[in-house]
Amino acid sequence: MQKRIHYMDTLRAIAILGVLVLHAATPYVVLYGKIDAGDWQTGIIFNALSRWCVPIFLMISGALLLGRKEEPLGDFFKKRANKILLPFIVWSLVYYAWATYMWNPGYSVKEFLILFSNNKVYYHLWYFYALIGIYLLIPVFNIFINHATRQMIGYVVGLWILFYGGFRYYSYIFSNDFTLFFPLSEYIGFVLLGYYLAKFELAKKWRMLIYGIGVIGAIETIVRTNALTEAQGQFTSYAFSYSSPNVIAMSIALFVFLKYWVNHKADSGTYETSRLVKLIGQTSFGIYLIHAMVLDKVRPLFFEGSELFMKPMLAIPLQVLIVLVISTLSVWIIQKIPGLRKIV
Repeated sequence: MQKRIHYMDTLRAIAILGVLVLHAATPYVVLYGKIDAGDWQTGIIFNALSRWCVPIFLMISGALLLGRKEEPLGDFFKKRANKILLPFIVWSLVYYAWATYMWNPGYSVKEFLILFSNNKVYYHLWYFYALIGIYLLIPVFNIFINHATRQMIGYVVGLWILFYGGFRYYSYIFSNDFTLFFPLSEYIGFVLLGYYLAKFELAKKWRMLIYGIGVIGAIETIVRTNALTEAQGQFTSYAFSYSSPNVIAMSIALFVFLKYWVNHKADSGTYETSRLVKLIGQTSFGIYLIHAMVLDKVRPLFFEGSELFMKPMLAIPLQVLIVLVISTLSVWIIQKIPGLRKIV
């Protein structure tokens, strides 16, 4: 269990850094044709190479929530309601107020309820909607996991990859609606995948193959985005889909690499999770919630419209560093306040 905690802390820290990189880079990729091609390409590379961030978070959920002792539904939801529903409602209200303050003065209960019901309060809060849907199904999948063989779990994960990473992604080559009739959602597959990779050991030859395919996936994300954008004459994020085969490949490779690297170091007695990694990992949920506001204030320091004040090669990492420091410190302070710690 100790080894599992070690690499989960590391995965959380890496995943939240990926989120910050992705959101810092995204404004550059939508400026296709409006900024220097090299600057646009820099944004594409940063964005493409961080697409694994959300899949990693979902995989962590599967690794930690599945395979547990079965419990009554009431107990399961009671334990997790405050962890999800309270922050969901509070931060939806906070970001509605923030958005009206920043861009659209004037508050309306009706407007908030419409936005809230349609996942339009703020761009990063979609994760709550996905997470709630997943949590509703966790007790069902937990029963399946506890009674299924490794082969059966692998079979379901394989089907999910085939339908989402295969049939849906390549529908631009071979038009089909197969995924519409597949009973697993896009995100629940990552949860099952996370459990599988955490629970079962992989031979070294399979790990090497996974790493190779992960590298190919990273290159494919960049190359395919360029090709599709050039073909359409405008930026397209098609290859950035979390369930595209290239992003799935990157996500699996990173998860497996960190699991075995950290566990190997722990076994040999040469690994200890650093304070910084622990801090970022333990505050990752809060960082995710608060970083969008911080980024809104930091971003104008680096560009306005299509006018860049600094090259993206420097601007993106610098924005990530500033947002990370401010967000982590803010969350750390909030966690020290008894009445507010439950919202982060």
